[in-house]
Amino acid sequence: MSYPQDGHGFFTRALDAEDRGRLDEAETAYQQAIVLFEEEGDAEQEQAACHYNLGHLYLGMNRPGRAVTAYERALQLFRRSSGSGRHQARTHLILGSLLLEMERHREAEEHLLDALGQYLDAPHEPVDQAQCHVNLGRVYEQGARTSQAVTAYNRALDFYQEAEDTAAEQAECFTALGRLHEAAGRMLESGSAYAAAARMRRAAGRPPLDEDPAEELAQDEERPADREPPGGADAARGTGLVEGEDRP
Repeated sequence: MSYPQDGHGFFTRALDAEDRGRLDEAETAYQQAIVLFEEEGDAEQEQAACHYNLGHLYLGMNRPGRAVTAYERALQLFRRSSGSGRHQARTHLILGSLLLEMERHREAEEHLLDALGQYLDAPHEPVDQAQCHVNLGRVYEQGARTSQAVTAYNRALDFYQEAEDTAAEQAECFTALGRLHEAAGRMLESGSAYAAAARMRRAAGRPPLDEDPAEELAQDEERPADREPPGGADAARGTGLVEGEDRP
């Protein structure tokens, strides 16, 4: 297949290479597209889309350090473009989630709070906002900031309850709340949270817990996180620009 020898052509080449699993070729094509868009001088949104998709590509290649750099560059470019609040929010959320996985908790908190700030002006999917609060809850737990963690998980529940098919996610939030209340000696609140978690697990079609809820949650946190950004592959790639697509 032949492609135009301009930024959009190389962008399309990169998407096609990704679809075929040729990730090194996709990386090179995105980088060439960036160079060509830079030469155009007025294509910051297109450059941002390339860096954003490179971030997702690097996650798939298990190169988190490069992913962080790519998403940070995308964020810089999105900030220069009007009407990009939704994309800024998503990029902050992805960076916060990735930095949390890398145990860079202070930076993760900053990005997650910035995401929430963007959501005030550019409301987005409830699940994205819920995930932002969940990750803040995890940051606060790591810092022994119990009251803030409880607040964050409760806010996550508020948003999950606005979306369909989130019973499993709600169960995880209730389990976290149960553990936090238990550690603080609030046994009534802890029992209520664990009971709610059990109801949500049944609603999600999952078996009841056969072990201590706090122990299961600890095991969950040790499992590798999904390297797809929140929203999945299509959400990341959809930020890219090709002919006929909306601009970010």
